[in-house]
Amino acid sequence: MKSRLSKSAMSKSILLAIVLSLVVVNAYAINLMFMSKQSPGRKFSDEDWQHFDQAIAHTLEHVDDGASYNWNNTKSPAAGTLEVLESTTMNQAPCRRLRFTNTYNQLRGVSEFVFCKQPDGEWKVAQ
Repeated sequence: MKSRLSKSAMSKSILLAIVLSLVVVNAYAINLMFMSKQSPGRKFSDEDWQHFDQAIAHTLEHVDDGASYNWNNTKSPAAGTLEVLESTTMNQAPCRRLRFTNTYNQLRGVSEFVFCKQPDGEWKVAQ
């Protein structure tokens, strides 16, 4: 039985490494990074994800460092807060580190990501 657990743990580590090595990740792919059984993202509908995506875009462009932006879908229990932790530069690109705290009913999940603005103006998760 120990060997099965070791293989499972190794498989999860490999999967995580593959996911983290992606250069371009949108909010739907971010979903894969914090999709434990207890994650609110597992319950989000497509409409919930659209609200979340819009909140990320708004926060990256308009919210000051240290400030937060609250989002929700009035048609579901999906909601969250996006907090701008800091603004930096990486490879001469403006970057922002955000903390997501999302909820769905009693489920709550927290994660952090760094987004960098691309030359075309689009924000991408930093590698």
